[in-house]
Amino acid sequence: MRVAARLSPVVVLALGVTTILQLVLVNYWPRFESPNERARVYQAIAVADRGALDIDVEIARFGAMEDVASAGGRAFPNKAPGMLPLLLPGALVARLAAGGSEAELAWALVLGRLLACSLPFAIAVLLLAGGPARPYPRGTTFAAVALALGSPLLAASLLAFSHALAACLLLAAFLVLHDEARPGPGAALGAGVLLGWAVTAEYPAAVPAIVIAVTALPRLGGRGALRLALGAALPLGLLAGYNAECFGSPFTLSSAHEAHGAYAELAARGAFGIGAPSLAGLVELLVSPARGLLVWMPALALALWPAHRHDRWPRHAGGRLALWLAPAALLVVMSGYANRHGGWFPGPRYLLMVLPLLAVPLARGAEAALARPAGRLLATVIAAWGAVMVWPCLATFPFPPEDYPLPAFTLAWPLLRESGTTVPSWLPDGVVLPLLAVLAIVAAALLAAAATPGARARERASAVLLAAVPIVLAAALVRPPASWQAALERAVIHDVYTASTPPGELEALRPRADTDARRARLDGWIAARDAPGR
Repeated sequence: MRVAARLSPVVVLALGVTTILQLVLVNYWPRFESPNERARVYQAIAVADRGALDIDVEIARFGAMEDVASAGGRAFPNKAPGMLPLLLPGALVARLAAGGSEAELAWALVLGRLLACSLPFAIAVLLLAGGPARPYPRGTTFAAVALALGSPLLAASLLAFSHALAACLLLAAFLVLHDEARPGPGAALGAGVLLGWAVTAEYPAAVPAIVIAVTALPRLGGRGALRLALGAALPLGLLAGYNAECFGSPFTLSSAHEAHGAYAELAARGAFGIGAPSLAGLVELLVSPARGLLVWMPALALALWPAHRHDRWPRHAGGRLALWLAPAALLVVMSGYANRHGGWFPGPRYLLMVLPLLAVPLARGAEAALARPAGRLLATVIAAWGAVMVWPCLATFPFPPEDYPLPAFTLAWPLLRESGTTVPSWLPDGVVLPLLAVLAIVAAALLAAAATPGARARERASAVLLAAVPIVLAAALVRPPASWQAALERAVIHDVYTASTPPGELEALRPRADTDARRARLDGWIAARDAPGR
């Protein structure tokens, strides 16, 4: 595995922008019990404070949430535990800085996220920028900048979700196994550790991990395959020990012990909720306005641009097959998952772990596309669209519900425009929005530079103006969903989760609360908003 000796300045600047975001934004919402994040961070706090893996005490301290597994009368996260080692340093610092107070959770969450999510994201961008850089220099720069500034993986790097870590581990293992040099004994062992760790961080990562490993077997030979398996056995053996300690058997997973009724019912169907692949699922994950991968990162479409170069990378067929087969296999498997939308999150979060892999064929297609004026125009338009889909969500409330199509326009902009809702930050309130605006302008300039290498000023200006057309049209024409559920979600986000001012969106829904069930839900949320200490 190698990283280019000299990175493109555009890539370096793009990573600088993301680093500022990661250091400045807090993304701790006291009123929004983000279950995917809190379950993991609760456990890190439990280990740091009590030397325990159960989270019963932390639930009592910081509040209940849905992502809980139950066994032997104790509560645990219903998540894969592979992030725990990277969350622990933040939890230990939080204990020293704010132990015993409510602030301990915020410290542990933010500091843990920096090490477990933000750093792996940066490493993934660097690995991508160095991997196919020699045969596809311009295309690789475009792919790396698009991943860093215009993809939902950027959102994952700002939240304590496991997708950025899994993405980094899968890409690193791919580069070790499928780069030009045949993997040596230590490399095969290390790649096995990376693949096994990815699975322990995000269980569905087993699908692309198996593809990456199997396609490398012809290069590894018998001894190499054995070393690969031995490397994977280390993190998987730790997972077995964790399962035995928490759930009584090394062969059971947290997903089989769901405490939440709806999740337990879901896990009972198929394999932990995953059934046969479905065409509807494929369409939703690829092109739906709310969760479609090509809607959130249309730059990936350049992977299909005709490229006639002979110096393809990787040079061996197994590596090129893995780049397509690993994402395709994950897509097909997740199309059969009932909760494939991934809940409240900006983008198709179950596919994020394979974005860096898809960025490699994107680099190859972009190398050919950027050689033509039409390709540079298209690259500018779709890269700008991806950034506009992600950045407004990051600047306001980064958990759009799954029933909001194009949430940048239907949820984020209205929250910002109508009530001034902005993401929490270490900085004073009056500084956050101007800083985000400056960073967004810099990000747009970097994306334009990556999409139009060698272009003249007139061509570059034309590309930027053309990129603004679909954005302006979407902002003018797309409207929020009119359903009761969507209106209630928007009101809860405004009044309860973000505590935006002025409150009262919940009360404004009373005329639409035309059933006892709706009135009860509305009254419950108003009571939650007005409860003492909220």
